[in-house]
Order: sequence, then C-alpha cells, then structure tokens
Amino acid sequence: MSEEEKKEELFGVYAVRKNEQTPLFQTHLSFRRLMDDIIVPFESEELFFIDGAPVKATDLDRIKIIRQHEFFDHTFHDLHHGMRWGGDLKKQELYAKQYHIRLEALLRESGEDVTSQVIKAYRTAIKPKLKDYLPTLLSQR
Repeated sequence: MSEEEKKEELFGVYAVRKNEQTPLFQTHLSFRRLMDDIIVPFESEELFFIDGAPVKATDLDRIKIIRQHEFFDHTFHDLHHGMRWGGDLKKQELYAKQYHIRLEALLRESGEDVTSQVIKAYRTAIKPKLKDYLPTLLSQR
C-alpha cells in the first residue's frame, strides 16, 4: 500500500446557526467521525455538537462539509502560530479577533466543499445499509 493510500482523508465542518453571526467550526474529522458525530444526528434531527456547541439541524441556517486538502494542516498550523507567537501582542489579538474569518478563508483555500456528495452518499448508500445491520446487532446482545 502506498503512503498516499495509507493517509486518511480528513474533513471539516462549517456551520452557521440561525440568528447568529459567528460560525461554528470543527476540523480534522475522519470520515467515520464525520458520519457518527455530525451526519447521522443531523439527518435524524437529533442533538449533536459542533465546536463544543450543542445544535440540531433545525437550529442551523447552513452547514458545509469540507474535505481538507493536504496543504490545510500547514496553513492551519501557521494560523495558530501567528496567534500565539506572531510578533507583537496587537497582531496576536487581531488574529484572535479574526479567527473565524481566517479559518473560513483557510477552509475555502485548502479544502473542497463536499456537502452534497456526503449527504447524498449517506442517504443512498450508508443509511439503507444501517437498517440491515440493526437486527443482527440487536440479536447479539
């Protein structure tokens, strides 16, 4: 198996709640965690968490799922480095105040919006198969 095949794809989530301006972000999610922590509860209208904030699908004005490109980690690290050690204190404060704007730009620059593909894959391929496994899992208890 090549090095590229071993590397797991990671995803980010960008969400905006209704009547709020500051978006919620979650990055570095494996596909499994994306499904378990975000997509399944989103689709079933259950409570889930983005960036530590409890939300339901009905709370959101929009949600975007981003496949993080390889370059994302480097620029993500640079963003945090600039907030902690990026020169004078005023510059660090500016980075902190603009964090959500900078992170959104970073996700746009170093990621690919795959929201519709992920939701469609869940609805057409993953969700129907979950029903097949439920009786088997319940009978094993």
